[in-house]
Amino acid sequence: MATQNQINNINMSRVLRSIWLNRGCSRADMCRDLGLNKSTVTKNVQILLDGGIAEEIREGDSSPLGGRRPVALGIRQDFCYIMGMEIQTEFYRAVICNARGEVVFTRANRLKESEYSLLDQFRHSIEELQPFIDEYGVKGIALGISGVVNAHEGIIRHSMSFGIKTPFPFSEAATKIAGVPVLVENDANCCCWGDLAGQLSDREENSLFLLSEFRDQNLRNTGHPSLSVGMGLVLRGQVHYGKDYSAGEFTSVLKAAGQPGQFSQSPEELGRNWKEQNQVMKTILEIGRNTAFLVNTLNLSRIVVGGVLQDYSEDVRRILMECIQESWPYEGEVRCQIEFSSRGDFTVANGACGFYLEKMFGLPDVESPGDKGWEFLQSSLSL
Repeated sequence: MATQNQINNINMSRVLRSIWLNRGCSRADMCRDLGLNKSTVTKNVQILLDGGIAEEIREGDSSPLGGRRPVALGIRQDFCYIMGMEIQTEFYRAVICNARGEVVFTRANRLKESEYSLLDQFRHSIEELQPFIDEYGVKGIALGISGVVNAHEGIIRHSMSFGIKTPFPFSEAATKIAGVPVLVENDANCCCWGDLAGQLSDREENSLFLLSEFRDQNLRNTGHPSLSVGMGLVLRGQVHYGKDYSAGEFTSVLKAAGQPGQFSQSPEELGRNWKEQNQVMKTILEIGRNTAFLVNTLNLSRIVVGGVLQDYSEDVRRILMECIQESWPYEGEVRCQIEFSSRGDFTVANGACGFYLEKMFGLPDVESPGDKGWEFLQSSLSL
C-alpha cells in the first residue's frame, strides 16, 4: 500500500504532467480531468509557481453563468535546460532544449580516433561542449546510442558498435564525468520519446519509429559504413522495452542464417552498392515487408521514418503502404499514417531531450517513485 508521501508525490506529478501536456489548462480543468479536489490542485500548483517551474500565462473566458475567469497555466520555458546527445563510432551530435522541448542550440563534430571507448568519447564530447553547458546552465543530459539499453537503470547491456558485450553502468560513470545527471537510452527509442514529447496531449497510442542511419559497424573498424536500421515501438502511449530491453532490435526475416548484418545482403555489399537505384529499392522493399508484419500484427496506426530513408520519402511511403496492404488478409484498406521526422540529422539527439523531459514530467510507479515525475525533477535539479 502506498504511503501518504508516495500519494503526495504521485498527485504532484500528475499536476505537473497535466500542465506540461496541456499548456493553457486551468486549475478547474485539472480538478475535473485528474479527479483531484480543489485544495490538492491549488496547493500543488502554488508550489510549482513559487518554484518558478510553472507560470500563469493568461486568463480564460468565464463560463456562461459568469463568475471568476479561469487562469491558464504553462511550464516556464527557461526554468531549466537539458542536453540531448547522440554518439556514433565516428561523431557526436548534441542539442540543448528548454523545458518545453524547444531547441536553442545544436552542435555536431567528429570524434577522436577509434581506439577510445564509448566512455572516453563521451568525456571528449563533454569537454568540447562544456562552454555551452555552462552558458545555458544545463541541468541534465540524455544520450542515445545503438544497442540494448536498460534505460531505467542507465545500463548498456549490449552494443555491437561500441564493443560492449557485458552490462555496463554507463549513467553512473557518465554522471561523474559531466557533473549533472546523465541518462542513456537506445537511439530508436529516443526517437519515440522525442516524437511523443512533440505530440503533447494528442499522442498516438500505437506507433513505430523507423530509424535508418549509415554508420560504422564497429568502433575498432571505422571507415566501413553500412545501413543500420532500428525500430522503436510505442504501445498504449508508452515506449515498449520488452522483458530484456531488446524490443525493436531489427534483423530481417529474409536474411540467411549465419550471415552478418541485418539484411539479406552483407553490410559490406550493402554499403558498397547503396547508391544504385535497384539496390535502394530492394532494401526499402525488404524493410517494408518486415515493417508490414509488425503494423498488421500489432494494429499500429502510425509510422514515423527518420534518417537515410527520408531521402527517398515518396518511394518509402509507397512501398510501405503496398507491403502493409498486401499482407493484410481481409477486405478494406489498412489505415496507417506514414510520416517523416522533421528533426533531420538531430533526430536522435532531440529525441534524447524528449526522453529526459518524460522523466521529469512522467508519472512515477509506486514501486520506484524516484524514477519519474516530481521526485526525479527535484533530485535532478537539486530543488
